[in-house]
Amino acid sequence: MNKNYQKVIFSFVVVSILLFWNSKYAFLYIIGFMMAMLYILYDTNTSYLQQIDFYRREKENEIREVEGEKDFNHKILNSLIKTMNLPMIFVNKEGTIIFTNQSFRDAFSIKHLRGKYYKDIFKGQLLNIVDQSYIFERKFSTVTAINERYYQIETTPVFRDKIVFDGSIILFTDVSQVKEIEKMQKQFFSDISHELKTPMSAIIGSVEILQKEGVQNKETFDEFMGILLKESYRMQNIIEDILELSRLEQPQVNLSPRPIDINSLVKDTVELFEPLAKDKRLSLFYQSKVSHELMLDYTTVKTILNNLVSNAIKYSNSGVISIKISSDEKNFMLKVQDEGLGISKDDIPLIFDRFFQVDRSRSKKLGTGLGLSIVKRMVELNNGTIEVESNPGIGSVFTVTLPIL
Repeated sequence: MNKNYQKVIFSFVVVSILLFWNSKYAFLYIIGFMMAMLYILYDTNTSYLQQIDFYRREKENEIREVEGEKDFNHKILNSLIKTMNLPMIFVNKEGTIIFTNQSFRDAFSIKHLRGKYYKDIFKGQLLNIVDQSYIFERKFSTVTAINERYYQIETTPVFRDKIVFDGSIILFTDVSQVKEIEKMQKQFFSDISHELKTPMSAIIGSVEILQKEGVQNKETFDEFMGILLKESYRMQNIIEDILELSRLEQPQVNLSPRPIDINSLVKDTVELFEPLAKDKRLSLFYQSKVSHELMLDYTTVKTILNNLVSNAIKYSNSGVISIKISSDEKNFMLKVQDEGLGISKDDIPLIFDRFFQVDRSRSKKLGTGLGLSIVKRMVELNNGTIEVESNPGIGSVFTVTLPIL
């Protein structure tokens, strides 16, 4: 039983006894009883109010906790969105832009979009993409050009309770580099086809002439056999470069270091390229400061040396091509210098790119550019370095440093 009810009953019993014992002071007893009732009523109301206030505070605390959790989650989500590297905007179901992150504003140099209607902002293909998301209320993705860059745009509809369409999140992924690589690959295969077609045409033409004229004229026979041999070697070099580059692009390439007589290797290279150099009236000069065998990967050194010497001969019309080698306790150094066409400062950082073409007007001389790509890749696999110094019309110097294994 409630304590206040007990107090009422107790007061009533006391007053009844007093009235029965002495009715002379009945008025005073009744007044006292009423005052007691008022006190009890006040105490009861105060107790109830305290309980109500306690429950109210509990509910307020629960609401604050829920709101605090929502606010915390909102801050985390907002922070994540703002720090996303991908440009992003959110357009509500009325088509009003209600949010853009910093990456979007930086990428497109557009500010103050909040509250604007998307059709007043977006144009062309981008407008069509966002429209698709609204019309069909489904995820949509495509690649399009914006401000001379390519973006993969993904629109993702947002639904409340998985039913009510609330708007769309639009993400922009810059795929310009991917598109550029695709473009360069297409150009690369076009160049490869051209490079293979040229020697093949020369070989076929020579064979047809030999078939018609026979082998009676020795000079003609020797001339065309020379063409056949030269163009066959050319095709072989192109195919070997393609296969080598493909091998070097594998996730894991095994190196096989062993003691190498580097002087013999360089001498063999000079002998290999000397006929080609003489055809262009070039002189090959070789200087060595290595007096002992070095622990290196033979294939790496041979391929780098062959490609650098071949490259120097290809882009030189006169002068001397020098090959200098040296070593210290830790490294092997190779320097190939020519007096050829040279390379512009703008092109030097790009010459090792797989599909890079310096100048389309010089593409016949430059070929596919695979040689230097192979050199760079092999240097990287050996944790080495390669440096280039060049001046147009004066020549180039390639310096390779490889750690002795």
